[in-house]
This record gives sequence, structure tokens and C-alpha cells, in this order.
Amino acid sequence: MAENKIDFKDALSGAIYKEIGARDFYHRIAKRISNPEGRIKFEQLSADEEGHRDKLSSWFLELVGEEFIPSEEGIKGSEIKEFPIEESVGALKALDIAAEAEAEANKFYTGQADRAAEAGNEKLKNLFLELAAEEQGHYNLLTAERNSLIGGFYWFDMDSTSFMED
Repeated sequence: MAENKIDFKDALSGAIYKEIGARDFYHRIAKRISNPEGRIKFEQLSADEEGHRDKLSSWFLELVGEEFIPSEEGIKGSEIKEFPIEESVGALKALDIAAEAEAEANKFYTGQADRAAEAGNEKLKNLFLELAAEEQGHYNLLTAERNSLIGGFYWFDMDSTSFMED
């Protein structure tokens, strides 16, 4: 049982650092966006990731028995380096980068949910599934936003189907 506790400590630590990295990533994007509406959306994504971090920190305390204290090294390692945000990055590129990061987060949490299920921890499994669903929601939001910028659409972007009816 101690081995599962260590696994969950590592899994939760890794997840918390991923959320810190995502929060900081969206915050950096928000600071570089001149469009106020776009800035607000990325600030909200940053706040959502901070909420995920809070949930995970709470679970860390419950399962590990100590408060999670992030290290400077861990925070630095959590930066999303594969996706540099340069001054010249456009809205479409920022949305593509963010959508890819959300897809990766969804995959990570789905895998963690499987690990928690294998260890018999239903509560933790459900937490990871909840986080996976939230990250999928972020992905859907970012994809819809990208499509609206390029003039494309998905059926779920539309408010009404009346234009399709005779």
C-alpha cells in the first residue's frame, strides 16, 4: 500500500506542476493579446488551471498527509517549452498551441484515472476523470474559437439551425 501512496504522491505532484505550467502559459498568452475579449478568455483559462491546481493540492494533502509546496525547480520544469510564445505570435497560432496543450492534458488525466482505478482509488479516479473532462472542454472552446476566427464552424458553434430549414 505504501507503494501506491508513493505513486499517487508522484502522480499528484506531476499533475500540480502541469497545472502550474498551464496557468503560467495562459497568463503569458493573455498578456500578449491586444484584443480585450481574447485576453479575457485566456485569463479565464489561466484561472481555470489555478482551480485545477487547488483541487489537486487538496487531494495531495488528503492522500499524502502533507501540504504540497512547489519547488522553484519544479515550477521551472513545468513551463510549456515546446510552445514558445513570442511577441509575433498571432491569435490562430496561440489557439493552436493552447488546444494542443489541452489535448495533452486530457490524455494525461485519462491515464492517471486508469492508474487510480487499478489501485482501487475511486475518488481519485473520479477527480482525474473530472479534470480530463474540463481539459476536453477547454480544447473544445479553443477549437470553436479558432474556427470562428477563420470563418469555419462546427454544429455546436451555431445558436440556431433555422437557416438550414426551408
